[in-house]
Amino acid sequence: MTHHAIIGDGLSAAELAVSAPLGRGDRLTVIGPAVARLGRGLAYADHPADAPWRFAWLLNSPAYLIDEAFVDWAAARWDDIAARMAGRRPDWLAAAAPHVARDDIAALFLPRAIFGDYLRARIEAGLARLDEAGVEIMRLPAKVTGLRRDGPAFRLSLSDGTAMVADSVDLATGGPVNQPLCAGLGAPAFETPYGNEAAIAGFARNGGPIVCIGGNAAMLDVLRLVQSVTEESRLAFSVISRTGHLPEPTAPHHPRRPAATPGLAPPYRTAETFLAALDADIARCRAGGDRMAELQGGFYGWLFRERLTSFVPDRDEARRAATRVERRFFRGTRDSIRDFDRLAAAGRTRMVAGQVSAVRRADDGKLVVAYTTPDGTAAQMAAAAVVNTAGPGPAPRFDPLTNGLIDDGILEACPVTKGIRVGPGLETALPGLRYLSPALSEIGDGVLPMRPYSAEQLRLYAFAANGYDD
Repeated sequence: MTHHAIIGDGLSAAELAVSAPLGRGDRLTVIGPAVARLGRGLAYADHPADAPWRFAWLLNSPAYLIDEAFVDWAAARWDDIAARMAGRRPDWLAAAAPHVARDDIAALFLPRAIFGDYLRARIEAGLARLDEAGVEIMRLPAKVTGLRRDGPAFRLSLSDGTAMVADSVDLATGGPVNQPLCAGLGAPAFETPYGNEAAIAGFARNGGPIVCIGGNAAMLDVLRLVQSVTEESRLAFSVISRTGHLPEPTAPHHPRRPAATPGLAPPYRTAETFLAALDADIARCRAGGDRMAELQGGFYGWLFRERLTSFVPDRDEARRAATRVERRFFRGTRDSIRDFDRLAAAGRTRMVAGQVSAVRRADDGKLVVAYTTPDGTAAQMAAAAVVNTAGPGPAPRFDPLTNGLIDDGILEACPVTKGIRVGPGLETALPGLRYLSPALSEIGDGVLPMRPYSAEQLRLYAFAANGYDD
């Protein structure tokens, strides 16, 4: 009999759990503070029924690019979804109406909490199959504070002061945390929007101004949170980002165009020659009418399936390329980007290019964000609240357990990509311990072209590590 432990309560942990190669008499323990909602994590979290922002956060891509089975699931439940979204602000149903009229649910950017419902149903069905096969399953709502080898097994120290012994362990505690731009300031300076929604909403209700650091998809989440609790006539929302540009919306054509057909011809000797060829290929596809939806649909699966080292055999060069491939596909939710642009025209939102150097309190107690413009000019912006969505920065750090394993050399952080590299089958330097998260940058001898943030990629890697072809 085998006892396998999984540390984490998000989607990576859930996919490892449902694909675990266990049988009758074996034990599976999943450990995490939100293990009762295994699979949601931060990305697909639900919120209280009375929270105005409960369904505000949307997927970054249309449903058909996320999961074709999800399209069928959502279409079968459309009446219920429409009822849940009725009367909400922003008016998601109004944005969805043209697509619904064409019976094109697949083109919708559905709420992430609803995608979380779909994932939870699939995860619970998978755990039920393990239970029927005779696997003893336990969900333990705790944090793991320490992990070490104890003879042939692992000893896990838990936050309640107890310990657990397991034969093998999967670590799936999530990707890197944001760089600490708001450290030590407390509210109204927030290192992340996730888990701080109610407090941010309180400042937004008072009319702002709200300042976001970083112009990515997480910033669009904050915009929709603010929209959900603030009349547009009172909204004051500013963004300071390195580029000063919004992500490109992943908006498909109607009628739907096929995915772009990549025309790369590997191998490439250097990162620069590969990236130049990739840019030329993207330009060719755009000249033919492809948008980001078609580019994402054509390039993502192909690059992930082949791995970057299939295109750039030199691993060091592949690593250099990997840090820049994802920027070519920088994308966001169509609905939120349209709202940002519409509100910018009305003077309610603005985007400023700059590198933030500090967030501090002024003499009057209010917050000031200091930044440098692209021409080197020092500037600052006042804020009622500041939300950090800038990402991990040049020196990523993780949860305390993962940080400790990196410091001990059990997990290896690549100095070029800043991601985590693992061996074949997700193995770490400690036999019997595996690692899976969106922070992965290398598996075995393959360099990943982009971090596996998508549900599909995390599922692929989990199932492959557990011996499944699909």
